[in-house]
Amino acid sequence: MAKKRVYVESSVISYLTARPAKDGLNKIRQQLTAMWWARRHEWECVVSPTVMLEIARGDPGAAARRLEKAQSLIEVPATTEADLLAKWLLSHDLVPESVRADAMHLAMAAVHGARYLLTWNQKHLDNPGLRSRVERMIRRQGWEPATVFTPDRLLLEESS
Repeated sequence: MAKKRVYVESSVISYLTARPAKDGLNKIRQQLTAMWWARRHEWECVVSPTVMLEIARGDPGAAARRLEKAQSLIEVPATTEADLLAKWLLSHDLVPESVRADAMHLAMAAVHGARYLLTWNQKHLDNPGLRSRVERMIRRQGWEPATVFTPDRLLLEESS
């Protein structure tokens, strides 16, 4: 049986490699991300050029840690179809222009057949208020949207 494809968004890799957090929520997210990462072999995990660009930014040491982790994932290529779908999502105000990369994450996950889009970004990607509209609009363009999950929700989904 083929493994389900998971598009791993940059926030997941950032939580995985960040210095240990002292506050509750970030500490919990880091722990949950590490738990999922230990089981990542259960899925076909992919990243995009957009993810690679995002995780390469910032502090050079932190960027190097993020890039090292991402090397164990499959990088799927940018495509014209994904670019067009991302532009379409932006033009219909489903994702703000200021976070163009989030539109590309949604598009790349759909175009590359990811079953899940894994993220901690709950403002634009894992936003319950937008999710159904985004999914409906991606389907209107002929693609099947990835189900957006946080690492803990993916572990629960796949355990049941």
